[in-house]
Amino acid sequence: MAKENGLGVRLYSHGYDLSADVNVVDSIGYTQALLDVTTLDNAATARITGLSDGSLTVNGWFEQTGQHAAYLDSFQMPTTDQIVLVQMGTALGAPCSGMTAKEATYNVNRASGSAIATTATFSSTAGEEVEWGVMLTASKVTSASAGNGSTVDNAASSSAGLVAYLEAVSLASGTVVFKVQHSADASTWVDLITFTSIAAAAAPTAERATATGSINRYLRWNTSGTFSNLVFAAGAARL
Repeated sequence: MAKENGLGVRLYSHGYDLSADVNVVDSIGYTQALLDVTTLDNAATARITGLSDGSLTVNGWFEQTGQHAAYLDSFQMPTTDQIVLVQMGTALGAPCSGMTAKEATYNVNRASGSAIATTATFSSTAGEEVEWGVMLTASKVTSASAGNGSTVDNAASSSAGLVAYLEAVSLASGTVVFKVQHSADASTWVDLITFTSIAAAAAPTAERATATGSINRYLRWNTSGTFSNLVFAAGAARL
């Protein structure tokens, strides 16, 4: 496979596009605890695997106003679970990672001769690892009215289910139903995941949703309802 560069990385957290405020994704990934089960007859340490954990650390620039201040400011750290989506490129089908997390820390630092910098960390909270998949949108896109997204070819079908992430940044008016659909031939499409309906007053918002069983080769997003200008990003990971 081709190696990836760091261009086109974007960060969304529960419907907020933080890409213009964050300058470094310091780390995103998961760890796995190793449990010591060494016995008297072992000549070296024996271990088994324990709980896994997911985490995200991002560095950014301090702003008194704007999305960064509204969402990552130390006085307004959210206490509820946040849906986080990181895309590794702006093309349709680019790699992405998602997690359900809580914001754990927010720190501000001013080094000599430098702008005021910030560091925020997120830790997974819903009993899941970081989930790696592909973008169903080419970065952040707009669905002006009901319609379908472009086809994402995953090369083959799979049998263990799917998890999908929706980051709804804004909705001008109305109510939209957002779905992920799959197809065996990129022609006949079947609903796979239906997200909670989004009203204009609810955005920004985000949701993680799952499907079980067989997942066909091709995926796309679908919007329905009476609405105008849903701005969103979406990704999906086969399980």
